[in-house]
Amino acid sequence: MKLSNEKMLTDISKLRTLSQKQLPVKVSYAIAKNISKIEKELLIYEQERQKLIDKYAEKDNEGKVVADKNGQIKFKDKENWEKDIKELLSIENEIDIHKFKIDELEGYSMTPAEIMSIEYMIEE
Repeated sequence: MKLSNEKMLTDISKLRTLSQKQLPVKVSYAIAKNISKIEKELLIYEQERQKLIDKYAEKDNEGKVVADKNGQIKFKDKENWEKDIKELLSIENEIDIHKFKIDELEGYSMTPAEIMSIEYMIEE
């Protein structure tokens, strides 16, 4: 299955929260396996993001990245930073998603947001 870097970044915290709930064994196992696979891909994303920060961020005399009073990184070339980070976020990764059947969730309550965050893990 193809998942963009942006989708994985959006979903990972929801999946971590969901993994703390009491869920059926097969569902919990699938979520845990998928978290592991997604985290591995996000390590690569984060390395590439750091390269872009290095390339576009303003730096002080010691070569350290400069941030504003709110802790936001200042960019010397904001237009190209935004273009490149958008491109990085849109890159799709092929991930072997571990799936489970929807009936495995029978008897367990989940919010619509939780179900939406795992919909690609549910087999038809």
